Amino acid sequence: MKGDAQIVNQYRLTGGKTRIMEGFNQSLSSFLRRSFFFTLIALLSATVSLWAQSYGLRFVGQEEMQDNRTSLDLAPEKPLCLDGNIELSFDVSLASSYKTYFGYIFRMIQDDAQNLDLLYDQKSLNFKMIIGERFSQSVIKIDSAHLYHHWNRFKLQLDLKSQAMHVYVNDRLVITDKIHFKERGCFKLFFGGNEFNRFKSKDVPPMNLKDIILSENDEPVYHWPLNEVGGTTAKDEISGRVASVKNPVWIKSLHNEWKLTDQLSLKGRTSVAFDPKSETVYVIGSNALYQYAVRKRQGSVQLHKNPPQSFFLGSQAIYNPYTARLYDYFVDQKAVSVYDPVLRGWATETITPSHVKVTEFWHANQFIGADSSLYILGGYGQLTYKNRIHRYRFATKQWETVPITGNVYTPRYLAALGTNSSADTAYLIGGYGSLTGEQMLNPKSNYDLLEYRMKDNTFRKIYELNVPKTDFAFANSLVIDPKAKVFYGLIFPNQQFKSQLQLIRGSLSEPTYELVGHSIPYQFHDIHSYSDLYYCPVSQKLIAVVLYRNEPNNTTDVKLYSISFPPNALETRAVPEQQSSVQYGLFGLAVFGAGVLFFLYFRKKRRTSARQKAEVAGRLLEPEPLPTAEKLPVNSVSGTEPTPRASIFFFGNFQVIDHDGCDITKSFTPLLKELFLLLALNSIDKQRGVPSEKLNEILWPDKSGRDASNNRSVNIAKLRNILDKVGFCSLSKESGYWKMEFDFSQLYVDYERYMAIIHHKAALTRQTIFELGEITKRGSFLLNTEYYWLDDFKADSSNKIINTFLQYAEKLDISEDPEFLIELTNFIFYYDPVNEDAIILKCKALSLMGKHTLAKNTFEKFTRDYKAIYGEEYEQPFSAIID
Repeated sequence: MKGDAQIVNQYRLTGGKTRIMEGFNQSLSSFLRRSFFFTLIALLSATVSLWAQSYGLRFVGQEEMQDNRTSLDLAPEKPLCLDGNIELSFDVSLASSYKTYFGYIFRMIQDDAQNLDLLYDQKSLNFKMIIGERFSQSVIKIDSAHLYHHWNRFKLQLDLKSQAMHVYVNDRLVITDKIHFKERGCFKLFFGGNEFNRFKSKDVPPMNLKDIILSENDEPVYHWPLNEVGGTTAKDEISGRVASVKNPVWIKSLHNEWKLTDQLSLKGRTSVAFDPKSETVYVIGSNALYQYAVRKRQGSVQLHKNPPQSFFLGSQAIYNPYTARLYDYFVDQKAVSVYDPVLRGWATETITPSHVKVTEFWHANQFIGADSSLYILGGYGQLTYKNRIHRYRFATKQWETVPITGNVYTPRYLAALGTNSSADTAYLIGGYGSLTGEQMLNPKSNYDLLEYRMKDNTFRKIYELNVPKTDFAFANSLVIDPKAKVFYGLIFPNQQFKSQLQLIRGSLSEPTYELVGHSIPYQFHDIHSYSDLYYCPVSQKLIAVVLYRNEPNNTTDVKLYSISFPPNALETRAVPEQQSSVQYGLFGLAVFGAGVLFFLYFRKKRRTSARQKAEVAGRLLEPEPLPTAEKLPVNSVSGTEPTPRASIFFFGNFQVIDHDGCDITKSFTPLLKELFLLLALNSIDKQRGVPSEKLNEILWPDKSGRDASNNRSVNIAKLRNILDKVGFCSLSKESGYWKMEFDFSQLYVDYERYMAIIHHKAALTRQTIFELGEITKRGSFLLNTEYYWLDDFKADSSNKIINTFLQYAEKLDISEDPEFLIELTNFIFYYDPVNEDAIILKCKALSLMGKHTLAKNTFEKFTRDYKAIYGEEYEQPFSAIID
């Protein structure tokens, strides 16, 4: 049967995207309806996205208690009354990684008396039709790989007049039998469990279901796509009939939302690895190994009998599929440790002992190549970004530096890397670094996609993304889909502490990407934070691992999130940075086809309107406006505190993000920017604001009192409109003073956080010092903004920042934590590169760690900078400052 049911099923656009002509007036000929319908659908789908939205209903089966199992009732209020030829069709698959699969797919009951059921029998691995009290003579067998990992189209055709039943699976006739239904009757139709009279059952297999279509005499009369994202009802798209669902798990939500699958705290620092074959995540702690089995949805912690000798600050872990072993390594000491799961301990493969206990290769990228060796790329440490490649050969236990050709791979860290299926080619994207590797010399974000070929150790630049409005960096790994020629990666704004990880899907050949899935809250503090992304091929999930090291209590918070694969594009999807001419051509052709279709339709309608007035069932929905790919919407994960979306940044370049996550800084004309800054800086920290006379004096000094007042009124009104877009801030006037009001619980303002920290110096902690460091790393206060009245604010902020860092440093014992002291002095050097107190503290800390050469080099660079700025030699010798 090639009727409307099949056309609707095969060619409808799903997942909230553009829907075109779900039905037409019957006056339109069958030929036109079919030809133009799926031609337009195919063309328009090419212009909207190459990725269909995943949707459907997941049924909770016998792994849960009876009251928690899923049931779908298509006729909760009144039965479905049908006669003649009836067709029921739907897509179904079994959910993987469960133990028990026995149960009902559906039960169809006529007039509360006669039943027709489809059952899955786990023992025989077959589907069986039940007609009343007997099994049908034939069974339905589907290849297990297809049954679990693909949709399977079932089509049940009932001829009530001749009492004949035909069952098709994936367009193949599998059962022909007789039924015992009345020629006319009303039906109850249940999927999964039900509680209907004597037919009640709680035997439900864990399954996925979508696109249920009921047709009567070759015409679709009901269609439940099951594309909801929440709630306990499902709507039929033809007549609006509402079905009832108990204990639903909406598949669309599984492909939209990250689920927090597990969280814990481990003692000390951590490193993380993943075994894709067993789908196991490993997190190595100072005294324990945590393992999370994705298929079993279970985590476990085992104490070490002995920790790995390579386990220093910045060590990394990797699972080697060639040896099927878990490794931890520390590049700086060329140390490699291997885990023995039987002995529950670590053995050292190789090590070159030294005084270096903190890595110079933070956030380096890694992969196991086709030659079974470990490759480590880039990293950051001691104020320098790296572009070296280290290689460790497991077979010979030898370390070496790999020579590379070309200059496209510049020093960086916070990049993402993934390999092709044969692991002889690696793809590296993004990162943060500088051309020279020096942190002081113009560091910036990178947006290039590079290809590294092991065969000849060469890098090739594939493309470079346009610089986004909000800079972002990457979590450590890319997931490569070689068939689709795309990658998946997690990005985040690396200039914010309260940040978020956003999944993207990007092309491996063209500079395009789109946002997929909602975001994950992420606290990013450079070397204290780490995130990674893994793909589970059997479970069909992406796993995100988020680590955050708490210095005060010496623990690491571990969080694991999962999302079903492939993830759905956000409803307000990102557009590619460039649309190809082919796509524009397809769109134009689709529009032309639509015009032809409607012309023919309305011409035919005019001819037949005298004898038939029919309403067009289909409708054309305008596509939603698409935001650019650079916008990173913040969608909080259920059960976690949402990160404020609206932000105002005073440190570095002035920047304003509105409550929709859009950068609206360009909305501020030079005059509006100065007006806003003048009001904001004199309002934050409980200040009174600015009187009207002062505004006139600063902004309109050459205007008369009346003209200045008119200009002020006009620009105040313009500023209010911008503030309405930002949200959570407003203008008020009290006793002649204009003042800004902020809701800091909903609006992040870095200047407010800075003021709160420096006003509570007695209560300073490492956490607040780190936060102050992250705020000031964006740059000096209102960089590239110059007003005569702003000079005092700038000087005051610089002095207070430096004094706050130094005051905290004086409380520290250098010998207890020299690494932290070095990081603290680096914060100071952002503002004062020749601060004498900071260079003394840094050189002492480096010497205490045994890095005497590095300490001497740091001091010599300081003296050169000192002479360049002041025109004279620095008086104290190196020997004096380290005593």
